Amino acid sequence: MTTRRDVMKGVAGLALGATLGMPAIRTASAAEPLTVMTPFGFVPDFLEMMNMVSGGFLAKEGFAPTLRGGHGTATAIQQMMTGNVAFARMTAIDVFTATAKNASLLSVATLYQGSNFHVISSKDKPVNSIQEMKGKTVGVVSVGGSTEQLLDMMLRSAGMSKADVKIQVVGNNPGVMQFIKQGRVDCVINSIAVVVALQTAKEPIANWPTDRYAPMPSQIYVTTREFAAKNPDATVRFLKALKGSTGDMMTGDIAAILKRASKDFDIPGQKKTEEQVALVNFAMKGPWMSEGKENFLRNVPALWHKAGEEIAKAGIATVPNVDALYTNTYIDQALKA
Repeated sequence: MTTRRDVMKGVAGLALGATLGMPAIRTASAAEPLTVMTPFGFVPDFLEMMNMVSGGFLAKEGFAPTLRGGHGTATAIQQMMTGNVAFARMTAIDVFTATAKNASLLSVATLYQGSNFHVISSKDKPVNSIQEMKGKTVGVVSVGGSTEQLLDMMLRSAGMSKADVKIQVVGNNPGVMQFIKQGRVDCVINSIAVVVALQTAKEPIANWPTDRYAPMPSQIYVTTREFAAKNPDATVRFLKALKGSTGDMMTGDIAAILKRASKDFDIPGQKKTEEQVALVNFAMKGPWMSEGKENFLRNVPALWHKAGEEIAKAGIATVPNVDALYTNTYIDQALKA
């Protein structure tokens, strides 16, 4: 079970980073407190955040970091707006909906250019397109949540609506395969963690990403406009740590990085190392790079504008000035460093 824990890394603990070839860090006396929040606990999908702490990348940039495990993006947004958290990871839909309610949020980097949700069906009875969903029962994670919103946008892109399908809540875990096998649903929309778990278990599935029909930035790094404006140097240094952490993951031993992070964070399912490594590799090779290496960690304007159009058409949120939701000013500086 995922537990929430605040973790403050000291110089002594960061000696672990040195054993894996991490760069030297600044002294603790120069460290600047910085609090960052995940949207949901410390699942392996947030390894790059944990690695920024455990691998010493935030300390190298002069921070004394605290990484908090959230209980939903609404909490993360609230904590940023009150100044208790500097940065958090969330979806573009979260930013659109919060901005429509007058939240002052700014995306400073995009980690997942592609969707972290897939449509999953049985390989024997595949649902290979949005058009093939017509008249079928589709499983979603929760009522009114991101997966139902994505379904709405995908259906609209094909000239259909939710009236053309039946919707059933199935959650987000490998158990959804039983709903499919029992014929209770024809397909489900679940996270890539479920895709990888089913593939690791050798389940015969067909799957494709939701951004085939509803492209948008998926997992982004957000702060408030006020924090970025008042702390441009800290924002760039945070993003340099993100760059360092992701680079370490793409060239390093994921199992070893997970093991190091597990000394500081309560990562659920730690005995399923093969599955956890497969999940991280799936993300790095897929949604991290779906817009090309040249756009890694950058906000892609075309994706943001497409998202704005589809989110507005679906009646989820309307933001007149989409360009105000993101900037590449800080990430470009971090990537050049």
